[in-house]
Amino acid sequence: MKTGRLLKFHRRVGEVHAYLYRDGPGFRASVYLMAPERSAPQEPLKRIEAATEPDLELAVRAYVDEHFPK
Repeated sequence: MKTGRLLKFHRRVGEVHAYLYRDGPGFRASVYLMAPERSAPQEPLKRIEAATEPDLELAVRAYVDEHFPK
């Protein structure tokens, strides 16, 4: 059963993971930073919502590019 999908972005500070999933009528994403100095992910760095999955993916990619440039 597919419950969501994971996007991984390789950045200088570590890997940024975004878990995208459906929540009721809309879609949500939780963004985490997976860095060597962090022992385990705690709370998400950011939660993002959108009406459609393509809109959510665009918003996640824009957030990651703005806050964690290549």
